Amino acid sequence: MADDAVPTAVLSVLLLAALAATALLAHRALRHWWAERAGRPYELPADRLGTALRAGAAGAAALAAVGLAVPLLTGPDGDRAPEGRAAAAPSAPPPAPRRTPAPAPPPPEMRTVGHPAGGTLMELRDGVRVWLPPRYDSPGAADLAYPAVVAQLPDSASESAAAYEGFAVQAKRGLADPFVLVLPRGCGGRQPQKPQQPQAPEAALAAAARHFRLLPATGAHAVIGAGAQAPCAVHDALAHPDRYRAAAGISGVYPPPAPAAGPHASLLLASTTGEQAPRASALRLRTALRAHGDQVRIIDGVRSRRELYALVATYLTEKLDGPSRTGTAGTKPAAGRTR
Repeated sequence: MADDAVPTAVLSVLLLAALAATALLAHRALRHWWAERAGRPYELPADRLGTALRAGAAGAAALAAVGLAVPLLTGPDGDRAPEGRAAAAPSAPPPAPRRTPAPAPPPPEMRTVGHPAGGTLMELRDGVRVWLPPRYDSPGAADLAYPAVVAQLPDSASESAAAYEGFAVQAKRGLADPFVLVLPRGCGGRQPQKPQQPQAPEAALAAAARHFRLLPATGAHAVIGAGAQAPCAVHDALAHPDRYRAAAGISGVYPPPAPAAGPHASLLLASTTGEQAPRASALRLRTALRAHGDQVRIIDGVRSRRELYALVATYLTEKLDGPSRTGTAGTKPAAGRTR
């Protein structure tokens, strides 16, 4: 460095001067010694003090030269930092620059949850789940549109499994049409089953129709509910007869219906063996609705939840339009059954 250049140059000059002085004084001491030896034959007086002084001065100059040579040979830094300057600590590597994290990719439009009862359970981005019946994706059904059932079920894996199995087994028996089940988030758009915001059944049905082959007409739409969700499904069907042709309440307890404003959707009220409160509530609701000419059917005494859903699938097959070929792209499905 520039700061070390001046001390090094000065030391070099002083070292040369010391070496020169050492050589000069050593030469003079040697000459004085030779002069003394030359005078001995002539018995001249000896002057040893002069030789000793000159030799001592030459030794002192030599020691000074050695002292000057040491820092020059060890380098400008030496084993310690120069006087007045602290030893430099090893510099730490510079901190890595902060990087702005890349934004998380948006969730996929839909994902496959599983394949219960031989069908395919899909979940849309907004949390709506859609169960597609077996053979929905088979080549022979590529242009087939299906009736849709909005299923408001309890947040229970066993209840959902019973529904999928009941609808699938009844279609396999040839006693029911294959249906697409649409499971919205919540009960009538008010009580969510999941942490997301609840979604109205009609919005869930519209979302499913954008991704899957569903018959668009009201004659191919139904709503069902089970347990605590059954009153929501029945209320939705009675309040909106323009949305659904049929409805089913399973193991529910129903409040008295509002005064009838017109004909309602066909209604099935079902319960399993031993469900006394749901059966009594179903009988009261049937009595109230029959006074207005509504069609209400009751099924009770069924032992298995799966068989109960199988009977619901048979009932909806009687009431709704069946699967239809869509024809060429862009055309609406034609009404009528295929079986």
